Amino acid sequence: MPAMLCRLLAVTVLLALAPLALAQEKAFTNRATELKDKAAADAKTVASLPPDTEVKVLGRGGQWTQVEAQSQRGWVRVFHLRFPSTVQESSSGGGALGGLTSALGFGRQTSRTSTVATTGIRGLTPEDFANASPDPEALRRLQGYRSDRPAAERFAREAKLAAQQIDYSEGRR
Repeated sequence: MPAMLCRLLAVTVLLALAPLALAQEKAFTNRATELKDKAAADAKTVASLPPDTEVKVLGRGGQWTQVEAQSQRGWVRVFHLRFPSTVQESSSGGGALGGLTSALGFGRQTSRTSTVATTGIRGLTPEDFANASPDPEALRRLQGYRSDRPAAERFAREAKLAAQQIDYSEGRR
């Protein structure tokens, strides 16, 4: 079988299995949150989920994650979830012999589960601005995500957010 055909077959299999892998991922609510019928803050609430509710991830879209919880399907904010990760550790005593048995796969393996939440934020450099080029279509799409003041205030109220005044000094900008 030619190499190109093998690669194409491998990619096809991976794409076909990707939804199954995603569907098996579980997460937990990290706070009380609402299960919405659509991925929108003003969507109808299907159920209220208490903290530490186990959910099954069905899909992702922007700041929303589609889940199944308590026999119901809906959307929750991605920041209201935490995802467990399993770490495998191998241990075997015995000095050099222990290292050899571990390398050959004969060491005792233990698994522990921890919960991880990660968020990445990247700043813009002066080079990013210098090399930027206008994209009117991207701007139009982004404007579709903007929120008016009443919607933002409603979101803050529902999320129990409080206003804070932060004074920035010139040296810290």
